[in-house]
Amino acid sequence: MFQPMQLIKEYQKLNYGEARLSGVREAIRQADLAKDYSYMLYFRCEYANACRGDSDNYLLHLYLIFPEILQIYEENPDIQMPGFCHLDAASAVQDIFSVMVTCADFFYQIPIQDMEAYLEKYKDFCHKHGYSLLDYYTSCARLYRQTDLKERAIENLNAFKALCRDQYIRNSYTLDFIGEMACWYDDLETLLKATQLLEKNFPNSEQLIYAYGRLLYCYAVRRQDLGAAAPYYKMLHRLCKKFKMHSPYFSDTMVYLAQTDQNAAWNFFLKEAPYQIVTTVPLDKMEFSIGVEIMMRSLRKGGKETVRLSFPFSQPWQREDECYETEALAEYFGQAAREISAKFDARNGNNNYMEEYKMFLAAAKNCI
Repeated sequence: MFQPMQLIKEYQKLNYGEARLSGVREAIRQADLAKDYSYMLYFRCEYANACRGDSDNYLLHLYLIFPEILQIYEENPDIQMPGFCHLDAASAVQDIFSVMVTCADFFYQIPIQDMEAYLEKYKDFCHKHGYSLLDYYTSCARLYRQTDLKERAIENLNAFKALCRDQYIRNSYTLDFIGEMACWYDDLETLLKATQLLEKNFPNSEQLIYAYGRLLYCYAVRRQDLGAAAPYYKMLHRLCKKFKMHSPYFSDTMVYLAQTDQNAAWNFFLKEAPYQIVTTVPLDKMEFSIGVEIMMRSLRKGGKETVRLSFPFSQPWQREDECYETEALAEYFGQAAREISAKFDARNGNNNYMEEYKMFLAAAKNCI
């Protein structure tokens, strides 16, 4: 007998990660056997939400389950979520759909044509149900930036700005996206202006972490101006501590610290690496690998041939004695960064990621 409430109680006891996902998969299996479409949709949405739980390490699974969510919804237009659910079916699907389109560029495994197809489906879905197109425009702008279609990227950025004006939307997230695009197109004036508006109007916003991180990148990596980068490193570090966040700018920080304070660089590495190393998101893994290569080459240049490291979980390069040659680690993570960069470039049809990798190493040339 199908007992959905009991299944919910059972998987809610499980920790986020593989255990929770396994529990929800069993609930999906039983709902499918019972042909209960309400719970077939609900449990799949629960699975998708568990994929974006405490970390992004299972985010790719969301892309595997979402086609099933959309198919159930489209084939059953009058479907209702269970009575206790605080979202109706359309809102539940839209919430997951939005995450899917905004995070797709993190994964080289998702082809450009698939991203474009889902973006058009998302646009139609939003038009049909009256949802905002803000996430559509941001996702299109990011996609076309990656594929070197600057004119189309700017078109979507301008459409995003126009929609914000029309709907009187001016919050920290809109300023953050404007700053993001300015950073990628090296429009320092606009990035500084967006950051100043964030500081003035949203002084307690977490989005300032990303604003300061982008300015650290623009000065320390792009311009190799460590003096200009210094205040943004300090503000980034202060806010990460305030919000109890791990740094989303690992490799950028490593470029700065490895050249200005190697002890601080090593302490930063020891604090961040155990968290950063377990990511399964390719974009994050690439950025982490670049930072590790810079750290290890910096140590090697300073005469340190070996280090002792202890990390969670099993890594391909781990040794029982936890003693590693800095040169070997630099080579391992450098190769990992290059391989991931090559996969993104193959997906995007350009060499932007490989050039970015080379730029990070060039920015740290004085210490590696």
